[in-house]
Amino acid sequence: MLSPLLFALACSTTPTDSADPADTGGADPDAPPGQTMKGTAPRVTAPSTADLPTLYAENAQFSVELLQAVGGATGNQVLSPYSLHLVMAQVEAGADGAAKAAILDAFGWTLPDDRLHEAFNAAGLAVSAHNVGATAEDPAVALTSTNQIFVDTEYVDLGPAWLDTLSAHYGTGVQVLDFGADPQGVADDINAWIAARTGDHIKDLISAPIVSSSEMMLVNALYFNASWAVPFSESETSDRAWTLLDGSAVTAPSVSGAVSVYGADADGYFVAEIPFSDEGLTLTIVLPDAGRYAEVVGALDWATLQAVIDSEAFCEECEVQLPKFEMEGKPDIQGALVAMGMGDAFGGAYPGIHPNLTLTAVMQQGFVAFSEKGVEAAAATVAIFDDSATEPPFGPVVVDRPFVWFLRETEGAVLFAGSVVDPR
Repeated sequence: MLSPLLFALACSTTPTDSADPADTGGADPDAPPGQTMKGTAPRVTAPSTADLPTLYAENAQFSVELLQAVGGATGNQVLSPYSLHLVMAQVEAGADGAAKAAILDAFGWTLPDDRLHEAFNAAGLAVSAHNVGATAEDPAVALTSTNQIFVDTEYVDLGPAWLDTLSAHYGTGVQVLDFGADPQGVADDINAWIAARTGDHIKDLISAPIVSSSEMMLVNALYFNASWAVPFSESETSDRAWTLLDGSAVTAPSVSGAVSVYGADADGYFVAEIPFSDEGLTLTIVLPDAGRYAEVVGALDWATLQAVIDSEAFCEECEVQLPKFEMEGKPDIQGALVAMGMGDAFGGAYPGIHPNLTLTAVMQQGFVAFSEKGVEAAAATVAIFDDSATEPPFGPVVVDRPFVWFLRETEGAVLFAGSVVDPR
């Protein structure tokens, strides 16, 4: 079964340059602009797997809650809990006080820091093990996850212990760029980096205004491309009936055929799992009973779902019909995280990263395509940091009542003066 870290929903171009687990890095704190620096700690290539069950369970439950928080009970969504987990685990490694507590509470992580990041390392290496390249048995299997930090030239003095944690457990390096000199160029460079690692599906996550208002970005790029264990025949693809949430009927392009499926009934829904050519990967579908979609999705929890999955029976040749579609989107990840209790993390203290930097935004963009051959999916997540010392001491300023005004020289004459009691 596919690790619940990967999809909440989760076949063409394979991304390049995924992180090398054996890369030892070798940080130069005085690296000039444009160069890459890393922590001095080598990548831990054989981490303990003892805490993986705890991490998987916590992250799976968070995945369900995140899907609910972004509106999965009412509309189309595509997101990557795994990509978000990786970015925010690295953020957590440098957090302190209320910010750290808020991240741990929102994500449900209970392991102490050293074991948490070692468990993430083990999970990451397990994910990378699926990316074996095309073979006769597995004609299309790609699964890559790459982390990178982009930082402004004025903030290269990042915490060495934090960089060592990232180097040892996440294979993360730091690219030094001049954010202020050419914001559009920096945005283009980061977007190109992301596109090259997401099958060219995520191209415009970062904009020049985002670069101008930030000092550092932690980015993860995730790409998935796998064939079904038993592919669907294209000749069987046709428009089939589809019922919308309001009960009205439409048609949608759908694939169909007799394929291998695991399945089990539950209270109010049916669970089906369609395996990929890599037997360690699967697509889990929760199909609520007619008229109960919002109820089932709103009440879903992973422990209950896992119990249903554990009870599944296997059907070697089962008739299956799935919609054939492509979807992309930018869910309101930050709004969801705040709603889930992470508000104190924004504007909080991150002394392990830099005494003057604070988390200001988290964004994600996703893509998914279902076809006769399999599933292709991509996502990129970015955590944005700004200089906390430059945060405004008050605001916003809303002039919505009578006021007086003076047009003056800053060190001289008052040139004009007036009052406004009715601006109409």
